[in-house]
Amino acid sequence: MRDPLEAIEIDKRRAITYVVLALAFGAVLTIARPNVAGTIAVILSFFVMIMLHEFGHFVMAKRAGMKVTEFFVGFGPRVWSVKKGETEYGLKAFPLGGYCRIIGMTNLEEVEPGDEPRAYRSKRFGPKMGVALAGSAMHFLIALVLVFVVLAASGDWFSDPHVTTVVDSVSGPSAKAAMHPGDRVLSVDGRVVHSWDDAVAAIQARPGETVPIVVERSVHGVAQRVTIDVDLAKARPGEPGVRVGYAGISPVGSVVRPGILASVALAPWREVQLGGSSIAALGHIFSPSGVHRYLENFSKAPPKSAQEDRPVSVVGFGRLASQAVAAGWVQTFLLLILINVFIGIFNLIPLLPFDGGHAAIAIYEWIASGIRRRRVQVDVAKLMPVTFLVLAVLAFLFLSTLFLDVKSPIANPF
Repeated sequence: MRDPLEAIEIDKRRAITYVVLALAFGAVLTIARPNVAGTIAVILSFFVMIMLHEFGHFVMAKRAGMKVTEFFVGFGPRVWSVKKGETEYGLKAFPLGGYCRIIGMTNLEEVEPGDEPRAYRSKRFGPKMGVALAGSAMHFLIALVLVFVVLAASGDWFSDPHVTTVVDSVSGPSAKAAMHPGDRVLSVDGRVVHSWDDAVAAIQARPGETVPIVVERSVHGVAQRVTIDVDLAKARPGEPGVRVGYAGISPVGSVVRPGILASVALAPWREVQLGGSSIAALGHIFSPSGVHRYLENFSKAPPKSAQEDRPVSVVGFGRLASQAVAAGWVQTFLLLILINVFIGIFNLIPLLPFDGGHAAIAIYEWIASGIRRRRVQVDVAKLMPVTFLVLAVLAFLFLSTLFLDVKSPIANPF
């Protein structure tokens, strides 16, 4: 790709001064406000993801013998650069990501005749697909590593927790009956409880009745059996039409810890599951109902469901990063995992300017060339109207999500 901000002029010394001041400010902030520094680190990690994405393209292009002329961090005018071989590496003024420039990505780009054999468009199907898919592959690899770390170090937070028969919280009837958090339910109305589902079934079968619940309670470190008579409600709060017994107790859930070897085997499957959820989310966002719900956010009184079920901007991501850091390292990793999986899949949409668009063109050229028995090359100029439409949609999403994240931020999900 080309740098769209390259034509902007800026004083290099001033740019370097700003970069040094930003680094110094970050160092001071790390010492003075560790939580804020953690949020900044998460935001910077997003920037690192983008660079690793481009590094994936860079490595695959070099392996395929393609000519890579530039690999830059940031966009805009050059602040610093060095040329090694045929590639210029460096830093640009606006830290909005980065790019690597591979010559001849489409038929619209002019390439020196001597460099044409090394252009992307001149390579075989395999190398082109490798380059096109390398960016998303890097996101999936990052997510896989983070999933493994979470599984091995903290447990399987990607599945429902293992529910025990220990009471976590009490309210309503159970609170009035003096049941305590930490009580282990042994039986309900004379029925032995082997799982929490057993307790729920026994309670729901006795709406409005007084039911004896036997629990094991620790009293000064000694386990004792205590029988508690609970006057069950006739329905759950908020569901008056559903007649079931309700005690107002919830169980303790524990996260399963699979161990190192099991984590290695489980990590890919958990990532596949997250990928399925991301595909479903994408389908929902761009479905007619999803678009309608998103546009409801711009009404005078948007429904709460529309406010909570929408994409976020860079401002929203910064807020989510701050909340995740405050919640702990596991939540922070989960956020980074979700972001990587989502970006990896989103980038595979088979339309330009996404990498999936280049992959779709390569697939079409390969199939068409095989059918026609001659080399077929797509005229990208004919795809420009669709590309401009995609860019317009992306611009609308960028500006509208930015507006919404400033006007009505999403509530803390952590």
